[in-house]
Amino acid sequence: MQNSAERITGKDGVNAVRTFFELHGCVFQEIAQQNDIGKDSYVDIGENGIVTNLCAALQIKSGTSYRTAKGEYFIPVQEHSDNWRRSTVPVFGLVYDPDDGLIRWVDITGYLRAHPEQSGGRVPVSPRHCLDVLSLGGAFKSAVQAYAASGPGGLTLNLLTPGRLQTDAVYDAWALSRSDAKYLLIMRRFILDLELDPLRRAIFLLSHAGSHPNILWTKDNWIPPAVEAQILPSFRWSPEEIRRMLLAVDYSDWGYHTLGECLDVLFYEDPNLISKLHIAIRLMVSDSDDTTYAVRAATVALSHAKDKRRELSLLAQEFPALTDHEWFQDVSAAISESGDYSLYI
Repeated sequence: MQNSAERITGKDGVNAVRTFFELHGCVFQEIAQQNDIGKDSYVDIGENGIVTNLCAALQIKSGTSYRTAKGEYFIPVQEHSDNWRRSTVPVFGLVYDPDDGLIRWVDITGYLRAHPEQSGGRVPVSPRHCLDVLSLGGAFKSAVQAYAASGPGGLTLNLLTPGRLQTDAVYDAWALSRSDAKYLLIMRRFILDLELDPLRRAIFLLSHAGSHPNILWTKDNWIPPAVEAQILPSFRWSPEEIRRMLLAVDYSDWGYHTLGECLDVLFYEDPNLISKLHIAIRLMVSDSDDTTYAVRAATVALSHAKDKRRELSLLAQEFPALTDHEWFQDVSAAISESGDYSLYI
């Protein structure tokens, strides 16, 4: 675990890298620190004031502890070797040295593919490979461009690979979607194939394409309108997908600024949601899922229903087992009294 001084030094490096790329017309997209996937950010390379489709993932290190006594630099591999080697988006390492204010870079993915047996240790970074305006438009851009022809095949394979690589691919799909909607569309189609952790992250990232009322929109997290227009029509969910996503969100994780709200944003795009929720509830009950999740599905249906008293009556008739649950009883009482119900009270 990093101490406060290390976190401050690390943040200095991220800020220096962000400043450099944004100053030169690139889009820098930072990943929240709690999402430890071995990638600190993504960058879309700019050219002549236009953002290109060239995207790289960045692992950023900062401080003199990443400089050897001989003046060389390095990126520690730790447990990320397989992810970095097989990443859909190439991973580049950047080391910020506060003593001279320079940023050195290395193609981590290329290095690890050239050293297939390496599973730990370090990736060396030459002190001569400095990131500046010339290298950005030259060697660095060329190194990123070398991966551009790989297409979506690698992403598809990684999304179907359980474990850390699948989580990694979810973020890659998000980053690549800034220039092409097909990457998020692929991720959306694989909802039933995602393990719970990458599925939770996919729900959050996909919700950026909906009408989310509680995301602080910045230039780093918005989806271009043309891309969003292609993604939103795909938010028509099967009952099996609805059930899977509901089971991925903790039953108590609903309300403002929660993953449940992100899922609800996705649900709002489906005009036939309520009838599908009834099928999902039936699947939950018949497969002996936790009744609490079936109740949560019922409350989602109630929150979306125009006539909530009628929907409450239908749910009670179709799923009498739910009426024994205290939560459902509280919701029923509220609707019976006021005729209204919201997940966000």
